[in-house]
Amino acid sequence: MSFKTEIMEFPRCVIMGADALKKIPYVIQKLVLGNKVQLVSGSTFTKKVAEELHLMLSDNGFKVSTFTVESNPVTHVDVKNLAKRLKTDGSNVVLGVGGGRIIDVAKLASAWLNKPFISVPTSASHDGIASPIVSFLLRMDVYENMGSEYVEARAPLAIIADTSVISNASRRSLAAGCGDLISKIVAVNDWLLAHKIKGEDYSEYAAAMALMAANIIKTGADVIRMGGEKAVRTVVKALIGSGVSMSIAGSSRPASGAEHLFSHSLDLLSLKYGFERAEHGMQCALGTIMMAYLHKLNWMEIRSLLMKIGVPVNAKQLGIDSEYVVEALTKAHKIRPERLTILGVKGLTKAEAEKLASETEVI
Repeated sequence: MSFKTEIMEFPRCVIMGADALKKIPYVIQKLVLGNKVQLVSGSTFTKKVAEELHLMLSDNGFKVSTFTVESNPVTHVDVKNLAKRLKTDGSNVVLGVGGGRIIDVAKLASAWLNKPFISVPTSASHDGIASPIVSFLLRMDVYENMGSEYVEARAPLAIIADTSVISNASRRSLAAGCGDLISKIVAVNDWLLAHKIKGEDYSEYAAAMALMAANIIKTGADVIRMGGEKAVRTVVKALIGSGVSMSIAGSSRPASGAEHLFSHSLDLLSLKYGFERAEHGMQCALGTIMMAYLHKLNWMEIRSLLMKIGVPVNAKQLGIDSEYVVEALTKAHKIRPERLTILGVKGLTKAEAEKLASETEVI
């Protein structure tokens, strides 16, 4: 019996805690990454953090260039522009300083050019801070405009999570991170379902790590609800674990199931109808409640946990009209038709979607 070759990429260095940013020069030197650094940030709070890093790195003898990402959502154009800048500046290493869109652009551009990437999150809103995956909308845009060979990113070589910086992010972003983590409960059940029905490859190791990340949120709910640096440390640890689970699996399977398909479906509807989508993790949380119901899991316990942490549990709290929730449910199974989930091949009818959302009190 032959087994396929598996390739797993993990962060070589993870530093977490107050004043972790001060360790960045040490990390770059320890990993022998060169002295030309590209700092990628947003245009507001994250730019201030990047400016502080610029001074610190310059004082330590590094040649520093900066790149600002202003688009929201980000597209292949942002990634191409950064890749062009990396070539022009001759950068040795790329630091993504910010939230999801900043880290996604830095992660993908560095992968295109085979440059080492260091993740420097300024919020704890999603597991992309540690994973080899970029967001659905960016991945779709790159695929449609450039082709499949440009979609693949790589896990960060290092993660520098300064909890004093992340603590300054909004409580809502921390709640979104918790929503993303609780969703692993459904994701792993969907993965196991596909393994049993289709014989899809299933990694018990990756699944266990993803579930452990969700359990950290469950057991730490009281700490997280109080907020502060201890809450940030708890969530960041879990996000890193979830990100690593995807590296082990070689795909997003342990961290993304039907609940993520629902969130992606909402994203596409927001582009179609022009409404403002909510944070990724919060959309996933709503999806988790409903998909847990379909899996016959204890959806009420999940709902109560999310409420305890401060995550929205219905469409009104999320700020999205009920009609969009229902439509997203009916179209979610089409997002990744090759990926079997509890939604099945045919998905849900409008009546079934309305009943599901109503019985779980999402609408």
